[in-house]
Amino acid sequence: MVCALVVTIIVSIHTSIGAQLRPEVERLAYRMMRQGVAARLFCRILNIHVKVSRDAKLSPSTLRVSNHLTVLDPIILASQLDVCFAGKAEIARWPVIGWICKCYAMLLVHRRRRGKAVTFAGQIRERLQKGGSVLVFPEGTTGDGQTLLPFKTGAFESVKDSDEARMQAIFIDVTAVNECFVEGTQGRTALTQIPANYPDNFIGRVRHLAGFRRLDIELRIGPLLPASGMDRRALAGVAREAILALQRNNTPAAE
Repeated sequence: MVCALVVTIIVSIHTSIGAQLRPEVERLAYRMMRQGVAARLFCRILNIHVKVSRDAKLSPSTLRVSNHLTVLDPIILASQLDVCFAGKAEIARWPVIGWICKCYAMLLVHRRRRGKAVTFAGQIRERLQKGGSVLVFPEGTTGDGQTLLPFKTGAFESVKDSDEARMQAIFIDVTAVNECFVEGTQGRTALTQIPANYPDNFIGRVRHLAGFRRLDIELRIGPLLPASGMDRRALAGVAREAILALQRNNTPAAE
């Protein structure tokens, strides 16, 4: 785990310098690309193998919506997708981790400040207009691996009433743990259940995940979903149903 963190810091320093040396219009794409480099190295060190199955092309300017299993989900997703992530504002204050997130252009939201929701939606919309894709975890926190938590709707404001914007659902699943095949919720539960001797916080969760000899993860990516003509609650409902369909190995119909 220490080795993975050191490598990530080195790549992030290179990314920060490289971004400053590039024209403004190229920086976002560069940061997303370099985020993928760091994420793949991180997964390689921790022996996390990620497989992608998808039913549509990965278009730019897409709001991607995923279930949330573990604290390493952003790294797992970034190893395969060029995206900007959205996370809670508190992350910016975390030592080292906060700086790394800023290097890769993470969008931060103040969950408890009601007026900030509009600002957050505007930030997502701006990223989408620049050709970047944004990935959100609308559950707002990691779940138990068995069911989806209720969705927060703030991020969906960014694509409301937009003819150009699109959504895409992603389901993160676990196919094998320590080279043993798992099915259904068994593997997801193994990753989300923190041992009694570990604190149930960020460090404890990372230690738990780093303790597995090998993890095989599948990203199921659904087709593009239209976003026009619906309010943010309706959009959240469409995204939730699309993720549940992917969980059942049944992708929703493409537009």
